[in-house]
Amino acid sequence: IEIPAGEFEMGSNSVDALDNEHPAHKVYLDTYHIDRYPVTCGQYRAFMEAGGYENPRWWSKAGWEWLQIERVLEPLYWQDVLSADNHPVCGVSWYEAEAYCQFVGKRLPTEAEWEKAVSWDSEMNLRRIYPWADKEPTPQHCNCVDVTSPDKNRQIINTTPVDAYPEGQSAYGLYDTLGNVWEWTASWFDGYDGFEMYPYVGYSQVYFDQQHRVLKGGSWATTPFVLRSSLRNWYHPGVRQIFAGFRCVSVPIPANLS
Repeated sequence: IEIPAGEFEMGSNSVDALDNEHPAHKVYLDTYHIDRYPVTCGQYRAFMEAGGYENPRWWSKAGWEWLQIERVLEPLYWQDVLSADNHPVCGVSWYEAEAYCQFVGKRLPTEAEWEKAVSWDSEMNLRRIYPWADKEPTPQHCNCVDVTSPDKNRQIINTTPVDAYPEGQSAYGLYDTLGNVWEWTASWFDGYDGFEMYPYVGYSQVYFDQQHRVLKGGSWATTPFVLRSSLRNWYHPGVRQIFAGFRCVSVPIPANLS
């Protein structure tokens, strides 16, 4: 999906937003293309079958060093069944996500690119709390914990197909951005300009260390109360235990070079 150049509002000033989501601020981005869906198991299988875990060509120096220590050959939560091919790949580190992007000639989105594609409504010129608007998440919007059920905790306890929730699309037409799997971004976790710690210094600020990458979106195990487009999660790039996947970005080829 092409996301046109222009400004959008990133972050949140809501009273229930975490300190690292504050303050809302304007960001300008050039035109870019972002995948409509997260990378699926079927797509990731092509990387594995092509020897992606054995070929240093696709890995950054840090990623290849990580791989030589971890000696992994597949995602942590890999489902080696064709019925899972349209589910998002789950249980990959940031390094694995980066290597796949290199393999297909794309890259990970920055946090700002991800958030604009998910939250910005260009026709209304406003930021949506959720991709679909400002109505709180329900089982019709995304794969997450269902707090509306009688037991208050019903959930699917697995990933679902990436195109299973058309009602959860963003204004630009992205699917599956909240729930299902967290999504790695290219960005380091840091405070926005004007950041003020709350409720204490160590809550977010101690992790502004250029060692944690930002994840967005939540997973199937995430409660709806913290599912929103501005929410920020963060982990070391070598962590695989979280229910994390990713989607890819590319930039358009200039007309004079196409």
